[in-house]
Amino acid sequence: MKYTVFNDILNQIHNEAVRKFTIECLKAAPDELDVIPTSKSGKYHPPEANKEGGLIWHIQRACYFGNTFMQAYKWEKDDIRGDIILSSLLLHDIGKKAEYKNFWEYTDHPKTAAGMISKYKNILPEKVFKMIHGCVLHHMGPFGGKFFMKPIKDYNILEILVYNSDFLASRKELKVE
Repeated sequence: MKYTVFNDILNQIHNEAVRKFTIECLKAAPDELDVIPTSKSGKYHPPEANKEGGLIWHIQRACYFGNTFMQAYKWEKDDIRGDIILSSLLLHDIGKKAEYKNFWEYTDHPKTAAGMISKYKNILPEKVFKMIHGCVLHHMGPFGGKFFMKPIKDYNILEILVYNSDFLASRKELKVE
């Protein structure tokens, strides 16, 4: 994946290890992610996300909402929680692919993404990796795969914010200027 398309967002990650981890994961992600739409059906995402390159558009939009939440919580720019949110949002959909055999294969993309980022966990302190891993794995909230879903009441604040950012980024009726 051409991670440089996210340079503006990557530069907002202040923790050097989190930024390096995120870049390594994005570099290892399949090249098809640069051009695939977020959704083929078009049922769950705005038209811009369903075009060629729509996944990139969706990830950038999710990061916009993530930044909005960080402002709402008045987290400082160098707060590790913000770095975890941005890293998680940049990585949350790297488990997607152009074609799926069935619906369950699609809903398991968070589990695939979580597995992909696990290869680089040694770059980060264990606690930070576990937080990013949890945010990526649970980014679909109650719409996630049946084998890794957990009740929303059990989400930590970072998982909630990543889920909410992704959810808002998928809303057709929300226009961001």
